[in-house]
Amino acid sequence: MPVYEYSCSNGCENYEVWRTIDERQNNTHCPICAAEGTRVFTPVMSLTGSFRLKKEQSEPRLVRKESTPPTGKARLKESSTRPWMLNRGC
Repeated sequence: MPVYEYSCSNGCENYEVWRTIDERQNNTHCPICAAEGTRVFTPVMSLTGSFRLKKEQSEPRLVRKESTPPTGKARLKESSTRPWMLNRGC
């Protein structure tokens, strides 16, 4: 069940109530003074401005592969065939 925020008509602090979606518009009674309380609209948090998760760039970033110095190990010969196709007569 969602939590909704209500404000007291006598000016007490706002309070939260667990309610079903069908009961969200029904007024409640303040837990401090028992006066009638009305629902306070709180907008949903949106991911704009400083809350944006993905950093957007105006231009694409150039990425280059850095060459690594050769090590003393022998490397396999690069071929255009796939490794699972070797020695299969393909």
